Amino acid sequence: MSRLFISVERLEAWTAEGRASLEGDRMTLTELDRKFAMLPAVCFVTATGQDHDPHDLVGRVKSKEALMSMGAEQFANSVIFNDTAYDVIDGFIGDPLPP
Repeated sequence: MSRLFISVERLEAWTAEGRASLEGDRMTLTELDRKFAMLPAVCFVTATGQDHDPHDLVGRVKSKEALMSMGAEQFANSVIFNDTAYDVIDGFIGDPLPP
């Protein structure tokens, strides 16, 4: 199984439905009994006020650590990188752990 991006909203819904459980930075998908290491991240949705994406970030997922190393700043559901503002979805990168 490969890495996946899970939005905060989806994770909250799965937890409320009993489809996932959280322990620290570990998530378990209860139906599949698969465990994931969770790393805070964002998914880039659009370049705000632009008709193109000058940094080729739309559709990409970056960890919060990667944002810091890029010099990008997050404010709520926006990320500023260089002089471009992006709308993002807050969430996590789920890295599968061995069964």
